[in-house]
Amino acid sequence: CIENVANRARLLRSGFTDALTGWHNRRYLKLRLTEELARVKQEGCNLVCMMLDVDYFKAVNDTWGHVAGDIVLKEVANRIESEVRATDVAARYGGEEFIVLLPNTASNDARHLAERIRLSVAASPIELPGGASTVVTASIGVAEVCPDSDLKDLKSTGDSLVARADVALYAAKSGGRDRVVVADAA
Repeated sequence: CIENVANRARLLRSGFTDALTGWHNRRYLKLRLTEELARVKQEGCNLVCMMLDVDYFKAVNDTWGHVAGDIVLKEVANRIESEVRATDVAARYGGEEFIVLLPNTASNDARHLAERIRLSVAASPIELPGGASTVVTASIGVAEVCPDSDLKDLKSTGDSLVARADVALYAAKSGGRDRVVVADAA
């Protein structure tokens, strides 16, 4: 019985964990996003979604190969993690995209955190196999949901929050990359 319980716990954990970075995955993020939005509704706090994308990541894979790309993704995840609070929810969203949910965080504070993360990602070269190294940068989009938002349908509110962070991310990319863009209030 104990072994079955342990195996079930491992299976659940693996279903919510990105194998490469050890971070939570998109499936876990969706569950937590709904929980955090319920908290916004119940407690009257706000929630910020920060979406980060590694700039020119394809060039890393094309130049040094996918093993180097994996090393870059792991190191970027480590650098992001070094800047966020234990209460924040960090997840690999897909490919070279990461999301961090910032409960009870003002938009201005989120912008400052995003800038710290952006600087941390680019702060020093990432060592690659064969003695090579590369400096990578990140573009970050930030969006916020406030307690006075329409929170009737938490799933669509969550989808909208992520979509607004994504639009802000692409504004950062089209604005020259290696920058932070905060979405207008919904």
